[in-house]
Amino acid sequence: MLDKKINDTIEILIKKIKDNNLGSIKLSNKTQTIEISNNTTNHVTDQNTQNILPISKEKIKNDSLSIDSPMVGIIYLTPKPSSPPFVKKGQKIKKGDTICLIEAMKTFNEIKSDSDCTIKTILVKNGEAVEFGQPLFEI
Repeated sequence: MLDKKINDTIEILIKKIKDNNLGSIKLSNKTQTIEISNNTTNHVTDQNTQNILPISKEKIKNDSLSIDSPMVGIIYLTPKPSSPPFVKKGQKIKKGDTICLIEAMKTFNEIKSDSDCTIKTILVKNGEAVEFGQPLFEI
C-alpha cells in the first residue's frame, strides 16, 4: 500500500506527463524507483533488484529492429575511456552480452542484449545523453 505522500507525488508526475506531452517520468530515491510512462504503466520497484534492465525492440525505418534505451541517462559504449567498445558495427552478439553502460543518477547500469543479433549501426555517440525509448543500436 502506498502512503499519501507517494500517491500525491504520482498524481503530480501524471499531471506533468499530460501537461508537457512527455513519454515518461522516472523518480528515484535510495530504496525505490517510480516510473510513469504515457501509456499509463506505473512501476514501483526495489532499486536493489533493478541492476540490469531488459532491452525493448521496436521497428524503425525499413522494418529494421533497434535496441532502445531502457532509461534516461548518459551512454557509454566502452567500459573505461581507454578500453575498446563493448560492441562494433557488424559484430554478432549473443543474448546476455553487455552492449553498453547507461549512467543514471550516478549509477552505472549494465545494458545487456535480450537476444542473439548483429549490430548493423550504432546510432549514438559515447558520452551522449539518451532518452527513454531512444534507439541506440540498429540490429
